[in-house]
Amino acid sequence: MSRRCAVVIALWIGTGCGNPSKPASSGPAAPPADAAPADARPLDRDYARLAERAVVLYEAVAEAFHAAGQDCARATARLGELGGTYRDVVTANAKILHEGRARELKQALVQHGDRFDAAAKAIMESSTMARCFEDPGFTKAFDDLVGAPP
Repeated sequence: MSRRCAVVIALWIGTGCGNPSKPASSGPAAPPADAAPADARPLDRDYARLAERAVVLYEAVAEAFHAAGQDCARATARLGELGGTYRDVVTANAKILHEGRARELKQALVQHGDRFDAAAKAIMESSTMARCFEDPGFTKAFDDLVGAPP
């Protein structure tokens, strides 16, 4: 299977998984203010909140690719920035997948299906993906953010 096909599969299953043994990006970053109320459950246990943030992440990637066009360096840099912003999502997804709880997350993603599908389609059909998917730096940044396929 080609690398691009594997990425499509990772996007369409609805869960970015990341690598649970490494952080999504190199510098520390606090979650956005809207990430969680102070008394909220951990993100990996709040499937509704995680699903919403995951969809927003994919929408942000689609937007970043639209803005970057075929500029792989720009797209790679933006993926790194998003990795800091959405580190909590990547970490929660990795924990859920590692613990075998992906079914619960997929169920929570159902209510966001149209948005998720639109974002995933925009990512996969972008000129950025067409031009950059074989670039090692881009691939690493993309995998760190939305997860390398298993």
